[in-house]
Amino acid sequence: MTNRYEKTTIAQHIEQSISLPSTIRKAVIPAAGFGTRLQPFTTFLPKELLPIGRKPVLGYVLDELQHAGIEEALFIVSERKPQIRGFFGEEYRGENSELPPVRCSYVTQTQQSGSGDAVLFAEEWVSGEPFVVAFGDSIIDAPQEGSAPLKRVLSTFDQQSAGAVIVVEQIAREKVFRYGVVAPLEPQAAYTQPFALRTIVEKPSVEEAPSNLVIAARFALHPAIFTAIRATAIDKRNELNLPDAICTLCGESLPLWAVPLIENEARRDIGNFETYFANFVRFALRDPEHGATVRKVFESEADR
Repeated sequence: MTNRYEKTTIAQHIEQSISLPSTIRKAVIPAAGFGTRLQPFTTFLPKELLPIGRKPVLGYVLDELQHAGIEEALFIVSERKPQIRGFFGEEYRGENSELPPVRCSYVTQTQQSGSGDAVLFAEEWVSGEPFVVAFGDSIIDAPQEGSAPLKRVLSTFDQQSAGAVIVVEQIAREKVFRYGVVAPLEPQAAYTQPFALRTIVEKPSVEEAPSNLVIAARFALHPAIFTAIRATAIDKRNELNLPDAICTLCGESLPLWAVPLIENEARRDIGNFETYFANFVRFALRDPEHGATVRKVFESEADR
């Protein structure tokens, strides 16, 4: 099955974009999903704006981007989520006045047809530059406002002249069927440094999974990804899947790399009530003013 978009030549797109900016300054934030597993909250508030400690989920995402040197962000939203634009407006300054603000733009995804389809809505805004994709319902919990992994992604993208660089995390092997799983080009005893990939397998069985390393919601992408998305087949759910398009892109001789999350780094997904409750408590316990009180409540409830 093929997708509904007109196909063009990926190799030609790559050839036309030889002279790319050396530094990525733009980020695309898909945030148009329905948030079905967090209803009834998400009937009146986008899950990306649910509070985690003192900030909404997207506040952490924007802090991460800002500290990594991203200057512009495009939110991919749905018609049901005007609150996102209402909250962030035209620029995000964050809590560090010494950092330049992130300029914010918005585009409406009229129907949800997969992660690849969402990214296509950014094509005109990207204007032929490489860019970051940061999913709006996942926090990267790491030192330096969560930006350390993304900084490694940006440097790897530049050093390897990559088509795509993906943040990955190691999980229990019995859970890999829920995720996009990467296949390292050369398997290693420990994954602590960026490494080359052979391919990505979307939601494999435990037996067929090439590793226990899964995609962790952050990407740096060559602008030829848009042509690759159009050249990628629609999946069994009738959706355009971004990891499938990345495989299409990197099948055209562009290197595919991964940056692993290391000690003290984790992806915090906000996808259902279990993960939302766990992460709200986690960040509330760290609150410099009220964390001690939260801990006392937590401990008293644990003893009941």
